[in-house]
Parts: sequence; C-alpha cells; structure tokens
Amino acid sequence: MHFVSREEWGAQPPRYDLVYIASTQGTKVHYEGTYVPKSLAAADAHGSCAGHMRDIQAAHLANTKEDYSDIAYSAVVCPHGYVFDGRGAHRKTAANGNQTLNAKDYSVCAMLGASGLVQPTAAMLDGLVDAIEWLRQDGDAGSEVLGHRDGYATECPGEPLYAWVQAGAHRPDGSSPGGGDTGSGTEIARYQVTINGLAYGYGAHGDHVTAVGEALVAKGFGRHYQEGPGPTWTDADTLNYSDYQVRLGYSGTAPHEDADGVPGAVSLQQLLGYLPGATTSTMVPPFPGRSAFVLGRSNPAVVTLDKALVRKGYVRHHDGNGYQPGRLFTRYTLANVRDFQHARPELAGDADGYPGPLTWKLLLS
Repeated sequence: MHFVSREEWGAQPPRYDLVYIASTQGTKVHYEGTYVPKSLAAADAHGSCAGHMRDIQAAHLANTKEDYSDIAYSAVVCPHGYVFDGRGAHRKTAANGNQTLNAKDYSVCAMLGASGLVQPTAAMLDGLVDAIEWLRQDGDAGSEVLGHRDGYATECPGEPLYAWVQAGAHRPDGSSPGGGDTGSGTEIARYQVTINGLAYGYGAHGDHVTAVGEALVAKGFGRHYQEGPGPTWTDADTLNYSDYQVRLGYSGTAPHEDADGVPGAVSLQQLLGYLPGATTSTMVPPFPGRSAFVLGRSNPAVVTLDKALVRKGYVRHHDGNGYQPGRLFTRYTLANVRDFQHARPELAGDADGYPGPLTWKLLLS
C-alpha cells in the first residue's frame, strides 16, 4: 500500500476532538460528487494530489452547515492508487449521512467526480482495496463493503464506482477481496457527464446537444459528421469534440482522458461562450485543479484565467506588449493573480499568485 500520512499531505489539525470508535461493521465507498479534473489522473500529476486533498479538507472545514471537525472521510484514494489518511482508523467518520451510519461504517472516498474524472483508474481500484484492508487490519472494520447510497438517499459513489462495489469490490486483477472490471476497454468514449444540469456524451439528447454540434461545425470541427449535427449525441459528436479539445491543447484521446471527446465545463464554455442550463449567466466553470497552473507550463484553463484578469483589470504585469490571454502560465500571470489576491481580504493572507478554488471562484464570478 502507498500510504500518505496527514503530516505528509499537509493536513490542518481537527477543529474538535474526533470521536473514538472501537470497530465498525465495514466500510462505505464514496466519491467527491462534484467536478474533478481529468488531468489529476495523468501519469505525472500525482504531485497535485496532496493539494487536492487539502482542498477537500478546506471545503469540509468551511461548511458551516455541517460544522465538520475535520475532513469527513476516514481515507481518500487518488487516481494513482495512494491512500491518504483522513480521520483514520478508530475515529468516527462524518461522511455517511447521519450519526447512526457514521458509527456503523468507516468511509473511503475516491478522488472521482460527477463530471470531469468520472471513471476509476485501475490504480485507484487497487488503492481502494488497500484502504479497505488497512481499516480492517488497523481499525477493526468488518467485512461489509457498501456504497454511500446503501442506506442513505444519494447518488454517491456514482454509477461506475457503485457497479464496482456491487460486483464485489475486486482489484482489477480479480484478487482479494473480490473481482472487478473498470469497463474502460472501449476505443471511443461512450459515457456521459452532467454540466449545469444537462447531460453530454454518448446518447445525451436535447437542443443543447445540437448547439454544441453547430458550434463545432462553425469553428471547423465537423469532419466526422455524415449528417447532422442533431439533438442526440453520437460517436461523430465525440470525435469532433475530441478534435476541438486537441486544438485547445488537451492531450490523451482514449476514453476518460482529457481529449476523449466528452466535454468538461471549461472547454464547453470556451466553445459556446456560456454554459447552457439553469444559471448560464452566472455559472462559474469548475476549478480545473492546481495542476493546471504550473509556472512555465501550458493549459487551456490559463486562457479562462487570463480573460478574467483582463476583465477585472489586473494586467499591470506584462512583457511590454500588454497583457494578452494565452495558454502559458507565465511569471506575469503569477504576478497579476497575486495582485488580485492582495486586493481581496479573504485571499490576502495567502497571496502566492497560484489560483486555488476560492481565487478561481472570485476571479471568474
């Protein structure tokens, strides 16, 4: 098992003392349920997972309604199979829905979303089994393995992960404690994501699907259409959207990679100029992850960031030709983001120039 201690991932201390539990009946499997960037699963992106873990904890500690004392999960598993210590063994979780369920089972969360990264990697499935076995050995967890939705009304842990749980929560090679299949062997992406309440991907239907197809054709990405575009998402839509993603600078055209032809909120907003759905005028694209903003590296999300800096007037740092939006995260980008952070009281205490979820939300709202 690749285990990451709280000290290693930079955990904040619990706000209150955590409740001791001697044992549980088993373990509940969770996912984040929001947007998780596909780029987090890239082979060279594991360095971003500790920061993602800190973001999860910070979001939980900021949840005044739930008044969490710490990150809610017993453990969290990243796409690379590392097990991050959360509340840990012999500590009652806060993730299962109510006090009775929290005392009944531990909770293990996959860094998996309802959009973006939605399919568990083979390494993640291995890591989930590692986490379950660790809680059995060190936390006296029972043999039960369930999904969060078992016993509580929720979509968690999402369809792909729940199917794995129901099949026995196996490692990909079929070994202990069961057997399983990630279902990722197809050559073209045929899964759906939900963005702002609307479905995209193979089989999705509606006027919003037609709008995507028409926008792709207008931008020169329609070569795979034999007829259409139309209101039902087909393989042709996926292939054309993949071409568009590649042009934006995304890489990886296999299913569940960044340019697989299934939209993310950032690329969709760049294509259409807005996000269709219930709140199109005020919708902020999901935070693309800290790995999108690395000094000297390119990412399409930097264009969105730059346009927001220009719109809000934080452009005094540039190379002499004015500040222009682009994919490269430069020292000028860093300095302009820092200026924005200094100007906001809620950001000024940590104004390092690198966007986090709150910087992204405030800058783009």
